Amino acid sequence: MFDPERLLGQMVSGALGGALGGKSAKRRGKRGMGGLMGGSGLGKAQVGIGLLGVAMAAWEHYSQQQKVGAAASAQPAPVAGPAHAAAPPPPPQAVAAGAAPPPPPSAAAAEATRAAPMLDVRRQQAVLLVRAMIAAAAADGLIDDAERSGILDRARRLGDDAETLRFLEAELDAPVDIAELVAQTPRSLASEVYAAALLAIELDTPQERAWMDDLAQRLGIEPGAREDLHRQLGLEA
Repeated sequence: MFDPERLLGQMVSGALGGALGGKSAKRRGKRGMGGLMGGSGLGKAQVGIGLLGVAMAAWEHYSQQQKVGAAASAQPAPVAGPAHAAAPPPPPQAVAAGAAPPPPPSAAAAEATRAAPMLDVRRQQAVLLVRAMIAAAAADGLIDDAERSGILDRARRLGDDAETLRFLEAELDAPVDIAELVAQTPRSLASEVYAAALLAIELDTPQERAWMDDLAQRLGIEPGAREDLHRQLGLEA
C-alpha cells in the first residue's frame, strides 16, 4: 500500500540515495538531494518535530526493525536439548450445548476501528512535501534518465511497493512547477514546504537561489522566519 510518510522518511533520512536536479553525485554529495538522499548527516533535531521530523523518525524506526529482523533470521537454530515429554496443552474450554455465540461488535466499536480522517490529511501533507523536494531538486533543470533510474532502483531495493514506485516515477518524470506547488500548500504548511525544498537543493547556482527566493515570497515567509529555517537546518541562508 502506498505510504507517502514512509517515502518522505526515506528521502529525509538519506535512504534513497543518488543525485537529483541535473548534478553529479560527486558534486551533490556535500548536501542537496544527492547528499541528503545518500546520507547527509542531518539529524532529527535539525529536521525538527513537524511532519518532516515525524516521517524521518518513523523511517528510522522501520529501518531498525528490519535490521533486527534480519539479524534474528541469521541466527543459527538452537540445538535441541535432552528429550523431555512436553506437557500436553490444556483442553479447550467446553461450551455449553446450545450456547449462543458472542454478539457481533457494536456499531460504535466498529466505528472506532476506522481510520481517522486526520490520517488522510497527513498522507496528503506527506505527498506535498515529497513533491516539494522533487520540485526543488529539478529547479535548475530536469531530472535526467540516469538520476531517475538510480533513485528508482534504490527505492526498489528498499522494498517500496508498486504503487509507491508508480507515484515516484510520475513525480520524477513531471515535477510540479512552483506555481502549482504553492497552490497546493496550505498556510499552515508553508514553513515545512520551504524546509523540505531547502533540504533537496544545494543553492550553488543563481537559478536555484532565485527559485528558493521565489518560493519564499510566494509562500509568504518573511526574511527573518526564512533565516530561522536555514539556521535550524544548519544550512546557509
